[in-house]
Amino acid sequence: MEQQAIPYLALEKGAQEALLDDVSQRAEIEACGVLLGQMDMDGNWLVEQAQPLQNTAGSPVYFEFEPGELLETELLHSGSVIGVYHSHPTGFPRASQTDRDNMQRVNLEQQIPWVWLIISGPFDAGFLQRAQGSLAAAPLIAYHHFEGVGLKNIPIHLA
Repeated sequence: MEQQAIPYLALEKGAQEALLDDVSQRAEIEACGVLLGQMDMDGNWLVEQAQPLQNTAGSPVYFEFEPGELLETELLHSGSVIGVYHSHPTGFPRASQTDRDNMQRVNLEQQIPWVWLIISGPFDAGFLQRAQGSLAAAPLIAYHHFEGVGLKNIPIHLA
């Protein structure tokens, strides 16, 4: 049986800057939003923009999109929402059980092929100074829940 290569997530510079801006402005709660771009023929996620969305939970350990705002964003960017992101301001660079459950529900049960990006803090002045507009120094992890394979880490390429 031939093993398929795991696809990757590519983040363009503008998307990285938007993500850094969002996590710095919402450093005390889980910043969250959608990743806009396209999937290529090999199943790689090519992220051109990050669009922050409201975290209705306002929590440092949980995020929830406002359904109307998410729907409006999906309609405005039809076919371009290829993933979601959120931050872990407490600094744990791994998916929580809630994250894992949501990934399985969306990727498998709803069959939405989103990639999931988690950016870990803390998002203090030192973090922003080290970042200098790039996520290269940030603890990042991406996931996708594949049918028949399960939850897999997705390699991240920074432009």
